[in-house]
Amino acid sequence: MLLPAGQSELLGNALHEGARHGRKLLTGKDLPHRSGALRLIGPLIGVNALAWLLAVLLFHGNALLLGAAVLSYGLGLRHALDADHIAVIDNVTRAALRENRQARAAGLFFSLGHSTIVCLATLVIVLAGQHYRTQIDTFATQGGLFGTWISVLFLLVIATLNATTLHDLWCRRRGAETTHPEMPPRGLARLLAPVLRQVSVSWHLYPVGFLFGLGFDTASEISLLGISIVQNQHGLPIWQIMMFPLLFTAGMALLDTADSILMHGLYQRAGRRMNWNLALTTISVMLALVIAGIELVNLLADHLPGLETLTSLASLLSEHFELIGAAVFCASVLGWFLLRSGREEPA
Repeated sequence: MLLPAGQSELLGNALHEGARHGRKLLTGKDLPHRSGALRLIGPLIGVNALAWLLAVLLFHGNALLLGAAVLSYGLGLRHALDADHIAVIDNVTRAALRENRQARAAGLFFSLGHSTIVCLATLVIVLAGQHYRTQIDTFATQGGLFGTWISVLFLLVIATLNATTLHDLWCRRRGAETTHPEMPPRGLARLLAPVLRQVSVSWHLYPVGFLFGLGFDTASEISLLGISIVQNQHGLPIWQIMMFPLLFTAGMALLDTADSILMHGLYQRAGRRMNWNLALTTISVMLALVIAGIELVNLLADHLPGLETLTSLASLLSEHFELIGAAVFCASVLGWFLLRSGREEPA
């Protein structure tokens, strides 16, 4: 169907503007803070509203399906607060600012990469017959090990990168010489500089999120698969079943994006206050190291005889990653308000 000339011109202009802002997000050259944040979170809220409109249109005559839709969305919000999500987004945002990049979209691309695995897993499990689900379980177990190792390694690398920033901040606070932004990096910072340039661009978090998603073993993701399998057994069409991972994705993307926007603003404000800058960078590094340590102990639990107390503690903490992530997120919100209301100090 052909559009009138006026409408075609409007559509063309809209597509051009969307592509232009998309390029800014992909390269990390974002808009000024408040405007950029609104232009990023606004469309996401619109996508969430559109997903819910579609869900209501599809399921308005069935209270059980609407309840499953609400549960799927809630699971996405819950999974966004997983401690490894928070640790990755917070640390990548900090690393990006060292490179003078603005990674407000880091949470968005990380969650999209992660949710790609969720959607693909749902689709495969629903389409596969009962006969193949045992093989899928085996594949999921192996993928979970691979995804967890990727998580451990990435968190250790990004924590090391930010530890070099922490060292520079500490030297500056003591009045000692530190690496000038325009000077070439030295030592460990020089060795890791190529990695830093790669992870400090927002869209590079998409493959990272995809690989993290292979560790398909959290309660939120397993619950979502359970919802999809049950509805498949009740004869719900596949295209309607896919509404559940879509709502999961919408909720996770919204909250992860909000986290990266929050941390971007928090670190920018803290950049003008040395003590806050040191404290926040220290917390981000420690969070990444602690989460990586917990995951590593869980991976090696069978090879750590005599350390049952340590392995039991790591297992207990990993079962409550969402609570840990939620606590860090709430503390970040509190810190943002404190920084906003406080007086500036020299950096």
